[in-house]
Parts: sequence; structure tokens; C-alpha cells
Amino acid sequence: MFSTSIGKKLGMALTGLVLYSFLIGHLAGNLQLFFDDGGTAFNTYAEFMISNPLLVPTEFVLLGALVLHVWFAASLTRLSRQAKPQGYAVRQAVGGRSLASRTMIWSGSTILIFLVIHIRTFKFGQTGEGGLFALVADTFHQPGWAAGYVVVMTVLGFHLWHAMHSAFQTLGWHARAGWRRASILMSILIAGGFAAIPIYFFLAQ
Repeated sequence: MFSTSIGKKLGMALTGLVLYSFLIGHLAGNLQLFFDDGGTAFNTYAEFMISNPLLVPTEFVLLGALVLHVWFAASLTRLSRQAKPQGYAVRQAVGGRSLASRTMIWSGSTILIFLVIHIRTFKFGQTGEGGLFALVADTFHQPGWAAGYVVVMTVLGFHLWHAMHSAFQTLGWHARAGWRRASILMSILIAGGFAAIPIYFFLAQ
């Protein structure tokens, strides 16, 4: 089923939706960083997640979805290049393709690199007396970290925008204007929500 171009697009859409769902849940938990309680609520949430017996199985599911998503993306890119081996003498947008759609491979690669740094910094980073909240606050007090995260979240927003549009198209939902508007709105809310975290802690110093 997933050996054809259509099958790969379907697989990419389904794995993308799994990762998209994770982002929504992850953002919902991270919104506790804004609570004016010295990090109590967020640290409690973080401890609950770490001790949750479903954490490891969920991480394996997410890792599998990510690996498959990257593999589908690479396969589709390879098929596209094989179909046009000579390339174009003049590059131009065709059929109204957006900047987001033309740079998906680059935005995806940027997000993948960011993910490795993010996990290394916050999942395996050293937490002191203030717990994970203090680590987040200390990290985003640094202008380089704060600015870098905001830039990557902007890239994430564009990636999600086109990814959701493509997924809805693959699943046959794109004909409804409501789905298109929802994909744009959700991309802005998710990327903006994550970007607000480093901005909040940097300005709080």
C-alpha cells in the first residue's frame, strides 16, 4: 500500500497527524509555564509525565511516527526528482505554490535538528532545586536561545500550515473551506503558543 506515491502521501498524512496531535498536547502542558506560581504547577505536571507508565510506550509511538514521516518525505522527494531528472533552467512558482510548499524539505530538516537540541536541552538537561521550570527559565533568559526558538517556531508554523493543507488534500478534506481556515488558524496558534514561551521568560528577566 505504501509503496506507491499515493500510499506514501497517505502515510505521510497519517503520521503527520499523529505528530500534530502531540504538538497540541505538548503545548497544552507547557502553557502551565505561564502560571504565576513560581513553577509549581509546571513542575508537578513534569513529574507526573516522567512517572507516568505510559510515557515510554508513547515515546516509542511518536518516534516511530517521526521516523516513518521522515522516510515518507524522503521517498516522495526522491520520486519527484526522478520524475524531473533534468531540473528546470529557470526556477519559478508553478500553480500558485507557496513559499511554505517549496521549502518543506528545508523547514522539515530545520525542525528535525531543533528537535534533537530541544530533547537534549530539556529532557536530558540538568535540573536543580527549581526543577524543569527553572531550567526553562534559565535557558530562555539567554537571548541567543530565546531568539533561536522564536525563529524555529516561525519555521514550524509555515511547515504546519502547508503540511495540514496537504494532509487534508490527501484525505479528501481540502474541498471544505472550513478545513483550510482551521489549518491556518491552528498553525498560528501552535507556533505562536510555543514562541510565546521564550519571549515571556526573556522579557521577565
